[in-house]
Amino acid sequence: MSGQPGYRPVPVEPALSQVRSGEPGRNLSDLVIERYEITNSSRGEVKIVVMNKGGGSSGPSTLRLIVLKAGRLGQKEAATVFAKVPALASGQTTFIFVKAGVPISKRKHAISIDISEDSKYTALESGCFPFR
Repeated sequence: MSGQPGYRPVPVEPALSQVRSGEPGRNLSDLVIERYEITNSSRGEVKIVVMNKGGGSSGPSTLRLIVLKAGRLGQKEAATVFAKVPALASGQTTFIFVKAGVPISKRKHAISIDISEDSKYTALESGCFPFR
């Protein structure tokens, strides 16, 4: 391919996860749910370990925990809880304690946990539609 006349290599764009607001090359945060532990199943209490595995600091974030109950026709949402996560430096870890308010049984329930960095931009300005 490089032997073709007029061939010019096309520069590779940085991955979307590495670019924010037109600032190429900036180190970004990468918040990850490391693990979770049900600390009190009868009250639905969960301990969640959040780590910033990215190269930059994160801003404050919102964690969402959804408890799903198994049913005959699939899973039904039993509870949804939101919790604030503080800003984390690169490599920093924090523990978040969440109370779902419903019993959580390993046999009858599933847990979904996600996290979204709070943004100072509106959904239209940033081009994404975060959960609320």
